[in-house]
Amino acid sequence: MEGCRAAGWLFLHGFGLTEDAPRADDLYTKACKGKNTRACMEFAVEFYHWHDWPIKATEALVEAVQHKLACDHGEKQGCLALALDFLRHPEELDAYYKDTVGKTAQKTAEDACAASHIAACSTLMDVAQRSGDKPRAEALATKLLAMCRAGEMGACGRVLRYPWSDRTPAERKSLTKDLGLKLCKFSEAECRAGRGACSLAIGCVGEDSFDPQGPGAVAEFTYRACAVSRDFKRCEELADMFERGKGVPRDPEEASFFDMAACQHGRDLACRRTLGRVRKQGSGPEVDRKIFEVTKIGCRVDKRDVGWLMNCERLAEMYETGTGTQKDVEKAVEIFTAVCPHREESCDELRRLKRPVPPDADGP
Repeated sequence: MEGCRAAGWLFLHGFGLTEDAPRADDLYTKACKGKNTRACMEFAVEFYHWHDWPIKATEALVEAVQHKLACDHGEKQGCLALALDFLRHPEELDAYYKDTVGKTAQKTAEDACAASHIAACSTLMDVAQRSGDKPRAEALATKLLAMCRAGEMGACGRVLRYPWSDRTPAERKSLTKDLGLKLCKFSEAECRAGRGACSLAIGCVGEDSFDPQGPGAVAEFTYRACAVSRDFKRCEELADMFERGKGVPRDPEEASFFDMAACQHGRDLACRRTLGRVRKQGSGPEVDRKIFEVTKIGCRVDKRDVGWLMNCERLAEMYETGTGTQKDVEKAVEIFTAVCPHREESCDELRRLKRPVPPDADGP
């Protein structure tokens, strides 16, 4: 089952192969049902974004379902995550877990916090703040602050946002600066060591932040976030930096490279910019072929987003007319049929082609 989980992760992130969310979905499901608890925990984070649940489930419920699977398989981390889910979203999970998880969630979190579990202490602090229990919230914030100062960087970000209403403005300012700089230095070191935290480092070194270092440092950490952490939103930003020469020498070829990488991994703006570059090359069969290939990458029905769906419609039109590819009307119909439940325009195309409209297509 570990092989299924690992393969699911590869398909999800597109490492060495084409990104394929449905395939990743199948592999993660198989691994999780096969009692691979790590797969259940990873799946909990991603599952909601792959499904158009007919019951319109909330993200909180979907995560809780996966955490319960991990818990049922004997994974203590899953049981704790489920308890924290309930404490964070009682109004959404009450109907499902009030008589089970709800009865023990508080104690589970208290025990974990006593053992210095950062997420448990943070959740209990949030609960205390919501209920107006100021002394309890302050005590938990103080515990997290001590953990932060002891080197537990995960606690720093949480207490950095705590209001500390009992302290003077000068004390709050000093504490914020101290914790912010501490967290920034840690994230910068982690990013440079290839252990993540690059997105936080980017925010740290920009203007008006805790550790401003100029455009060059922003570009460095953006590159590391893209190339090392494979954060393709950052690849998209890096492409823009190379296009404009901000923090790096202006280099249209590098901009094109990073935009294509981001496009291949689900970044709509990068796909649009890549198409714009291809169209500037002129016209003719070779340009049409390139436009077809990029449009094909940009067709993501699973994204349920108008930008991706419109790419699918353009792709269907290219199949129908044989522009940039071999003419294939049936393939065009297949794509219009997939998009139709989400966009009335595709339903209209099916009617134009005198093909059946899916029964679940209600229009926008």
